[in-house]
Amino acid sequence: MSATVRERVGAASAFADESLTALEVAGREIVLVRHQGRFYAVPDMCTHARFPLHDGSLDDGKLVCCHHGARFDLETGRATLPAIKPLARYEVEVEGDDVYVTLT
Repeated sequence: MSATVRERVGAASAFADESLTALEVAGREIVLVRHQGRFYAVPDMCTHARFPLHDGSLDDGKLVCCHHGARFDLETGRATLPAIKPLARYEVEVEGDDVYVTLT
């Protein structure tokens, strides 16, 4: 069983809206997404072909893998073809101007 890790990843003001940022938290590669002022954190790997997602784009609340077009809902992690497996989602908290990601 792995321990829960909560780590500050930066200042909220440093992340532009509609941005994807590759980060490492507790040795895991993640993507921090800022969409419509809200933050989301997911693994930096497409569940379809294991390509990095930080190279992708955002489209109507979906994270789009640039390699094969798989789409992942930011709210639920739900995948659309060609991906089948949903993305894990990590807890993100904003306290003042600090952004924290919790991995379990």
